[in-house]
Amino acid sequence: MSQKEREELRQLWVGLVAAFRASGLGQAQWCRQNGYKVRHLHYWLRKFPATDATASETAAWLSVPIVPERNVGATLVVRVGSTVIDVRPGFDPDLLRAVVRALA
Repeated sequence: MSQKEREELRQLWVGLVAAFRASGLGQAQWCRQNGYKVRHLHYWLRKFPATDATASETAAWLSVPIVPERNVGATLVVRVGSTVIDVRPGFDPDLLRAVVRALA
């Protein structure tokens, strides 16, 4: 194979690897749909590892707020007639007052 043919093959696979990565498909499924052998795709994937830009497109870090654990055992049970209200830490006193008034 000449140098020119090798470069053409390389350019072909640069495009095919990019198409595979953009497809979101698994290797076997993509190869079946596009008429390539999995071993050939695997070879070229090793030749063209994902760049940081490609990796950052497929994975993202998210910040997750951490909520302090509450003592779920510390509840107050309020009975108004046949209605039962569980009052937990952090409740809205104005809302509780309004609910109790409405039930009374």
